[in-house]
Formats: sequence, structure tokens, C-alpha cells
Amino acid sequence: MKKDALQKIIDIIEIGRRLTLAQTEEMLNVDPQKEEENFRNIVHSSRKLKAKLFSEKIFTIVPLYVTSICQEHCIYCNYRAENKYQEIERLRLSDEELQKEIHFLASQGLRVIELVYATDPNFKLSHIIHHIKLTHRVLDEYGGGVVGINSRPYSTQEYEKLKSAGLEFSVLWQECYDESRYKELHQGDTEKTNYDYRIEAQQRMIDGGITSVGFGVLSGLHEWRKEWFALFNHVQSILDKNKDSILSIILGIPRLKPAAGALLQRTDYVPTDKEYLLAISVFNLLFPTALPFINTRENWELCLEIAKGGGALFTFNCRTIPGGYSLGRQGYQFPTNDFRIDEYTKKLNGSGLQVVNNWNFQSINTMLTRKENI
Repeated sequence: MKKDALQKIIDIIEIGRRLTLAQTEEMLNVDPQKEEENFRNIVHSSRKLKAKLFSEKIFTIVPLYVTSICQEHCIYCNYRAENKYQEIERLRLSDEELQKEIHFLASQGLRVIELVYATDPNFKLSHIIHHIKLTHRVLDEYGGGVVGINSRPYSTQEYEKLKSAGLEFSVLWQECYDESRYKELHQGDTEKTNYDYRIEAQQRMIDGGITSVGFGVLSGLHEWRKEWFALFNHVQSILDKNKDSILSIILGIPRLKPAAGALLQRTDYVPTDKEYLLAISVFNLLFPTALPFINTRENWELCLEIAKGGGALFTFNCRTIPGGYSLGRQGYQFPTNDFRIDEYTKKLNGSGLQVVNNWNFQSINTMLTRKENI
């Protein structure tokens, strides 16, 4: 990409005009190794825009795994049904155990909880509704909080029931946008093999009254540039269909990591650290108010690079097994780093970022509206 062509795109961003998808595709094709200056300019522009909107604020969120029993056969995942022993303990949290986990997290100041579910054949919609209400009851003891889910896709009517129960956000990663590759990765005849039903889930969430929704790919399952551009198109199509709605967009940014019980450990598709940072930066420039969900799969230095400028969700000492926080349960869906909340909050604050624990999507939207009116 020629330097002057990139500068024209950056000038468009500076005056507050939206980019086109074609312009973002052009930026995605930048080679960070061969075009280092262009790469640096894209990352810098992303951080500058984020800082302008969010004033270096990042927002804590914690995944709380409720079940590790899964009927799916995703070949890249430690939770796949055939994995019986490798770094996995199959269990479902009881109500008492779930409450204990929530109390543990809330006592550390965390107020936004993402309930995470495998495709557990014994967990019906009624169970999820019960868990949402239970989580709110515990959080109310600490002054209230926000509850979301990461789960199988539901119908519009089911999302309406979840919304009525107190659900405030729902995330669902497509994992892979190339349909033929998707079928290779998700084998058998289960819920997750239905590509179309999964990719249409965000619109059903919105139709069900949920206006904070998450999209994402698992970088490394297929050619990353094609996958991220497909993600851009997916998000843009949803925004175009819902122009009269105020939507909060969450961006899932998992990258393929080796997991003990997964059949697929590594591929040639995994973006380098710089390529990964490039993709996130371009997304930020196209959808500046969206919130990348920074996870502890990555090392601290890279998480900090992604967080610069603010406007992101941040997870600290994440556990990807039910009961991993307060019950001493061992195992994982994928391995994570241990960023202790007290120590690493100080590190983030020391780097110029402001960590916000008590927040909600409405407060973020109000802040953004005020910035737009300045």
C-alpha cells in the first residue's frame, strides 16, 4: 500500500468520516514486516481515535464458566466431546457453586459477568434464565451489575425470554467464516454444524431486544485476512439493517492456541503478533465505538498493546473451567495467563489507562454521545 494512499485514508478518519469496506480491505493487506511505517501509522491512528472517544478507559469483564459438558466435536477445542481426560474436568455448577463463584468475583470489585456455556445437552433455556436471575441477585448484594452470556445460538423468541430475565448482552463467535472450512472444523450433525443458524444469531438477538451483541473469529482457523474482512462485512450488514437502533458491538479476538485435548493444535493461518494487532486496529478504525474483548490467551505485553487508547473490555485472572475461581477446579477450555487483578490493575493504571469495574453499556453510550456533541 502506498504511503500517500494510506495518508488519504487517515485524513478521512481525522475529519470524522466513515471508512468504506474497500478501504479497510486495503489496510488489511498491509504487510507489517515489509511496510513497517504504514503498519505503525495504522496502529497509531487506531489508538488516537480510541483515546479521543474513550479517554483511555478500559472496562473489566469476567467470564464465568457454568458447564464443561459439551456435545460438539470442534477439532480445535479442548471441550470437544471425545476429549475425556486431557486437561479437562467435566462438570456443571450447582446453584450453590455458581453463587460462590459470583460472590468471589464480585468481592474483587468485578461487576460485569459473562456466563459461559458449552453446548450442554442437559442445559435448557430455563436453566440459563435461572442462572441470569441468580447472578443478578448476588450482584445486587454488591450494588448491582451486568450479566451476559456466551452460549449456543437461540431463536428470537428465546432471546426475548432471556432479555426479560435480565440478560444485557450476548456474544457468539462465528469461529470461521469460510463455510467449507467451517464444516471441516465442526464435524458430525450437531447444533454448531448449522453455519447459517449461527451466523444469523446476532440479528435474532437484536430482534429479541438485546442491543449489546458480540461478533468474532478464531484467528488461525483459516486465512486470517479473508476471515477478518468477512467479519467486517458481517458487522456492517447488521449495523445497516438496524440503523434506527443504538447498538453496542463487542469484538471477540481469540487467536488459535494449542490445547491439550484438541485435534488441531497449529496451522499456517495464525497471524503474527503484528498482523493480529493490525487486524484489530483496522477494525477499530472502521467501528471505533466497538469494544474489543481482550483475553488472557495472549501475553501481557500484547494485551497492553491492544488496550492502548482505551475502548476495550479487559479480563484479568481468567479461568476457563467451571469452579476455577473459588472452588479450586482444574483444567481449561484453552490455556490462559494469570493476570492477578490487584497487581495488573496497577500496571494498567501505570501505563496511562483507567480501569473501570462498575460500568454498563448505557453509561458507555452516554459517554460516547457526549463526546460526539463536543
